[in-house]
Amino acid sequence: MNSIGFILILCMFGFTSCERSSLSELTPELEEVNVVTYENTARAILDNACVECHNVNEQTAGVRLDAYDFAFIEADNGRMLARMTDPTNPMPPSGNLPDNLIQGIIDWVDDGILENEN
Repeated sequence: MNSIGFILILCMFGFTSCERSSLSELTPELEEVNVVTYENTARAILDNACVECHNVNEQTAGVRLDAYDFAFIEADNGRMLARMTDPTNPMPPSGNLPDNLIQGIIDWVDDGILENEN
């Protein structure tokens, strides 16, 4: 084998191994994603703060929040968050929810207003 062939083999070997290590370095380890859903977050918030006045028997302002399908409608059209964050007309009427609970609803909307992770 002549020296040019040997150099080409070394370069190819070096490029291949370098390419492999570069790809592995550029591919970060996957982090576990925690998707906020109705079942794992939103339902508890709504049950504790909203369902007393927005249920099958009492649909204050024509709003029902005691089941996913109804909550989805209010979250999807933006009305739920608009009311939860309105300082002049707070929901619930006793005063706006704490920021961490509102953030739970924001995260639910941002994650796609999913019912559950399946």
